[in-house]
Formats: sequence, C-alpha cells, structure tokens
Amino acid sequence: MKPDRLVAVMACAWAAAAHAQPTTRGVRFDTAVVRTLTVDALLAAARAEVALYRQVSPNPALAAVVDTLLMRLDRPAVSRLPLRVVAETFAAPGAPPQASFGRIARFRRRAQAPGLGAGDAGALDSLTGFMPDIRRLVESARPGALEDSLDRILVPLDAMHFAQRVVSIGHSLEKLNRFERKYGPASPQLNAVEVGLNYLAQWVPMFSPTGEGWPSRLEIVSAYVPAYFTAAESRARAVTIAEIGVRSYIWRTGWGGAEGGVLRPGYVSFGVAVAGERDGVFTSPLQGKSRVGAFFGWGQAKVAFIGGRDSRVLVTRQFQAIPWVF
Repeated sequence: MKPDRLVAVMACAWAAAAHAQPTTRGVRFDTAVVRTLTVDALLAAARAEVALYRQVSPNPALAAVVDTLLMRLDRPAVSRLPLRVVAETFAAPGAPPQASFGRIARFRRRAQAPGLGAGDAGALDSLTGFMPDIRRLVESARPGALEDSLDRILVPLDAMHFAQRVVSIGHSLEKLNRFERKYGPASPQLNAVEVGLNYLAQWVPMFSPTGEGWPSRLEIVSAYVPAYFTAAESRARAVTIAEIGVRSYIWRTGWGGAEGGVLRPGYVSFGVAVAGERDGVFTSPLQGKSRVGAFFGWGQAKVAFIGGRDSRVLVTRQFQAIPWVF
C-alpha cells in the first residue's frame, strides 16, 4: 500500500475510534467504549475497512454490497443512535412473533428505537456480519501487515458485539429468573387439577410461552381451600372456599423471594370465591345455596369476600396441607 493511502486510511480509522481505546489481540476490551460510540462510528469503520479491502482485492462485489448498506444507513436518524441502544433493540426481551392488538390498531406507532426501522435493523445486522469477513480477506491477502490498523478500525464493531453479548447474557439470566419464580421451590404448589389445567393452557394464547420461550406470567387457579378463617358471633370460624381464578407473577426486580418479602411478593392472585350455605371445614362449596364472592391474594396472604344473607370477610395463607390435593 502506498504511504499516502495508508495515512488516509489510518486517519479515517482514528476518527472512527475517537474517545475509544483501541483493541488488540490479548488485551481486555474496554467496556467504556460501548457507552461512547454511535452508529456513525460503526459506519466510518466500515468505510475505512472497505478502503483497505479495495487495496488488496480485485473483486469489487463485496465492497459494492457494503457501499449499498452504508448509503441506506448514512442519515442522522440512524447514525446518531448510540450503539448501546441499537444492541438493546436487536435483543428486545420476550417479543412475541405476532403483532399486538395495539400495533394493529395503530395505538403504538413509535418504533422500538427512534429512527431505526425494520429495514435499517436488517441492514445494520448485515453490515456487522460482513465486516469480520472483510477483515479475514484483507489479512489473508496481506498477512500481518495491516493487523494494527484493522484492530483500530474494528473498535466500533467490537463495541457493538460486546454490547450485544452483555444484553444477551442479561436476557438469559432474566429468563432463568422468571422460570425460577414461576416453577422454582419458592413458587406456590399446585394441586392435581391445576397441574392438568395449566399443562393444557400452554396452548392458549394468554397462558402460552412467547415465541422466544419466555414463560407467561399467568397461571390458572382452581383450588379447594378448607382453611379460610373469619369472625362470626365473636368467635373464629373456618370456612371452606372453592377458588377459580388466575395467578399473575410479578417479574419486576426486587420483588419475590427473601428480597421482596411480604410487601413485594413474587405473584398476586384473584378470581371467584364460592362457599357452601354453612360454615365449616371440609364442607362442599356446592351444598345448599352457595355463597359467591371474590378472593385476592398478595403473595401467600389471601383475603376473600362472600356475599349473600350472611356475608363474610375471610383470610388465609397460601399452603397445601396434603401435597397435590389441598
């Protein structure tokens, strides 16, 4: 390569890596780069790399494809986006394969990342896929001669890949946390009926996992609870309640388990509560003229209200005296 051309290419590379530390083999990547670079730095790096490629390869096809991608992406709405934002957009968690009702009704018109459309995301993905290939072609044509300049040029690409890995690891951990909260040892024990219903509900849209395998936050509740308690005639009484409803798990950080405690549980439940005509333990909720009301659970604590002639407020705690039964 002629000295003047090499100087021009290096100047472009330094502009692309402004405020960033260059990466070299065997050196730990500087995570601060992810927070400072934008898509514009990635585009400048691609231009510099293609310039090197044209010096060592007589085949213009690959360079022409990259030029087309650069022309599409080289506009302020895209080029000014931080690489961190783009990486997070590519790996949005739990995105279902179907369009939501809000999307179809045009209630949600805003893009996931302002200025980045579906075609732009695909172009960026293709561009970042081509850049390592071009690097290998250049290095195979001129082994070792351009190693330092290529490492500097690829600083934005390394930053993009690093951000994508960080986001991917974070989403994988979050997915594991959600499965742990819903199915782990601290989750509520289901009875045999609930197990069967929730197994079949996996094919019902509201209760099915997302297209990317994230668990649904909803779970069917169908329980026979002989240990709700209330006060009547200055005495404590037990009332048998049948619960039919839904449990909703809370995915927010800091909720559930020992960290959340009583005030921030990992799930809530709500639905219809049915009691028999008379109070008592292990009575049928369908005996006589049933009393119907509602129940609400805040983690393990539950409260219910049954109406009718003898309306009551009842309280209990989520537990199973006999596993798989009640």
